[in-house]
Amino acid sequence: MKKYFAASALVLTLAGCTTMKTDQAIPLLQAETAKMLGLASSDEITVTQVNGAAPDALGGQKLNYRATTDKGRIFDCSSLMMPGLLLSPASLSTPTCTPVVTHK
Repeated sequence: MKKYFAASALVLTLAGCTTMKTDQAIPLLQAETAKMLGLASSDEITVTQVNGAAPDALGGQKLNYRATTDKGRIFDCSSLMMPGLLLSPASLSTPTCTPVVTHK
């Protein structure tokens, strides 16, 4: 009986997980990336080419994207989107970015 109760509780908890689509994550990615790069506002950065990998066993999904600042600096970035539990929203990890070298 205890095993049945534990399994039911796990299923109900996982059923309550909240996720977001990759296009819904763009404003959050923009804000977190601007904060990580030390920009004054998320309006100073544009996020493009957002690609999500297949979700892992716990529902986490790695997002890869390109961030371009208003001054023309380009970064390839990635962040992990984790589903929220029950009523809490999905969240993003702090992005990691590497500069893209462009020669003009």
